[in-house]
Amino acid sequence: MKSLLLLTFMLASFAQAKISKGESLSIMIKGVPTSEQATVNGNYPVSTSGQVHLPYISPIAASGISSDALARRIEAAYKNAGIYTTPTIAITSLKEVETEKEKIVQAQQKFVTVSGQVARSGPQLYRPNMRLIDVVAAAAPNEFAAQNRVELLRNGKSYFYDMTVAAHTVEKVFPNDQVKLNQKKWNGK
Repeated sequence: MKSLLLLTFMLASFAQAKISKGESLSIMIKGVPTSEQATVNGNYPVSTSGQVHLPYISPIAASGISSDALARRIEAAYKNAGIYTTPTIAITSLKEVETEKEKIVQAQQKFVTVSGQVARSGPQLYRPNMRLIDVVAAAAPNEFAAQNRVELLRNGKSYFYDMTVAAHTVEKVFPNDQVKLNQKKWNGK
């Protein structure tokens, strides 16, 4: 449900974005003969002068307007030229598609969070078969870190591991786990 809501929001943002010079647009036409669709459908660059050049019509100013506004301009140009009577244009910015894909990938990525006596606290990107020692090493424990009391928080429960014990170092971590390197006690442990 959360992914669907995120995707809906991102798709809605496509209509709000303004087209810029040098951008590449995917333009699709409907409401015309199939043979003509093949002629018009495709990817079109927005020129440095801010225009898009389509078959049969004069260049159309595209820079600074939304994809929806450009689609209406193209439809009107084809109608006014008497080329098509009922064209329906759909435009997708290829730059926006890539940006949105990156956002979706980031939203779907999973993390392990590290805190405590480390140089690099915060989220670490989760990898399959990731071990506790991998997380600890990547976090760069400082001289005050008690490596014999590494705390793993999972599903509301705390587990403690000693990184000097080989069996503990290979403990698997999972997405949303939290790893905390506690401070050494007064006796250095």
